[in-house]
Amino acid sequence: MDSAKDLSTSFSTMRNLALGSLLALLLVALASGFLVYRAYENSGRRVYVVSQTGSVAALSAGNDAHTPYEARNLVRQFMQTMFGHDQYTYKANLDAALPLIEGRGGRRIYEGFTRGQVLQNYERYAARNVVTVDSVLVDMSKRPWSGSVYIKQRIFIGGQQKEPLPLAAKFNLVETNRSDANPYGLLITNFDYIPYSPQLTREEQELLQAQEADRQRRLQEAERGMAPAGAPAAPAATPPATAPAPAAPAN
Repeated sequence: MDSAKDLSTSFSTMRNLALGSLLALLLVALASGFLVYRAYENSGRRVYVVSQTGSVAALSAGNDAHTPYEARNLVRQFMQTMFGHDQYTYKANLDAALPLIEGRGGRRIYEGFTRGQVLQNYERYAARNVVTVDSVLVDMSKRPWSGSVYIKQRIFIGGQQKEPLPLAAKFNLVETNRSDANPYGLLITNFDYIPYSPQLTREEQELLQAQEADRQRRLQEAERGMAPAGAPAAPAATPPATAPAPAAPAN
């Protein structure tokens, strides 16, 4: 009788141990599966930032996580490369800028450059165009995203700087695939020029006045050195007054 009771007690104990072990294995399997799932989910979003010092792993944002900071950088880079160049950087800068704007808008700007003979003027006058972005405004609170940009073009012909030429435009932004040519994943659309007539700053006025005074002094010295004794000095030729700035295409 006692042996039967001991056998029943041992069987119950073994059954309880087996059920406990099975439950523990089930909990471990569920925990492992959850950890593997989270690791797999994050691995698809993990990117690596490569620099000269090595690579750093980071989690990328979602495809729709565009920020106003990113949008402003896109527009700023576009304006600086599309409008700022010289005879040596003209083609490379256009190649960098055109992937950031829709095809129709890019062609309109390029055709304006062609009609204005921008590249030929760069070569003819040893000129260059330096772009300063005054401001970029972007509204991403509603779709379609929109904005406006305001720049100044400083034209240098030889060593002479012309009066800054302002340029402004309005635009829309749409999402597109990220690529090496367009890492922002945004595309400029409906690009169109708008009026912009800022006043010259005091520094700009002083620079232009000092430059003009120096030019007049050099012309007078050249006239005195070249004119024959007793003969009136001939008027000296002046550099071209028209800067090779990109012309805004008509609507």
